Amino acid sequence: MRYMVAADTGGTFTDVAVYDAEAGRVRYGKTLTNYGDLVEGALDGLRVAGVALDQTLLFKHGTTHVINTFIQRSGAKTALLATRGFRDTLEIGRGNRPVPFALEYRRDAPLVPRTRRHEVAGRMDAQGREIEALDMAALESLAHAFRKEGIEAVAISFINAYANPAHEEAASALLRRCLPGVYVTSGTQLTREWFEYERTSTAAANAYVGARM
Repeated sequence: MRYMVAADTGGTFTDVAVYDAEAGRVRYGKTLTNYGDLVEGALDGLRVAGVALDQTLLFKHGTTHVINTFIQRSGAKTALLATRGFRDTLEIGRGNRPVPFALEYRRDAPLVPRTRRHEVAGRMDAQGREIEALDMAALESLAHAFRKEGIEAVAISFINAYANPAHEEAASALLRRCLPGVYVTSGTQLTREWFEYERTSTAAANAYVGARM
């Protein structure tokens, strides 16, 4: 094992820098980004640099694809599942004004429009106790509707899921079973943050980008 590799997959080029510990020098490889297979693009860079992957001790990877997707609004067609009464958490946010004295300021539109945000019956309390069972029949109906609509990704964020993620886990399992090939993610898979907006926005962002990666 002699190489330490850093790869950056960009919108146009994939750049690879390799430190050869035996020779004490750095090699570089630059190729066009392979949108069909981002991993293959990085491997192409290694081939250009003349480096064997099986001799690599460390491989670090970074990409601008995620931020590019947000800036260009080119993510997946995403739906959001929320607890009944919390459909608009993603749009309300924290309720503050990031630029308080600019009266003309408008937030960017949410990643998931209201027409693709859906409420589901079922509720945990703040201690994680179930006070209303999750409506699995309604979830199954929504799964069929998502298939007809061509939804590519689904984000799930239920109230108080940080205390007990059982409903999110059950919804995720049902959707993955009913919608093979659709990217499904939930807030508590990513963070156990107790603020509702933070978990919801994280799940929505992960779904919006994840289906494209």
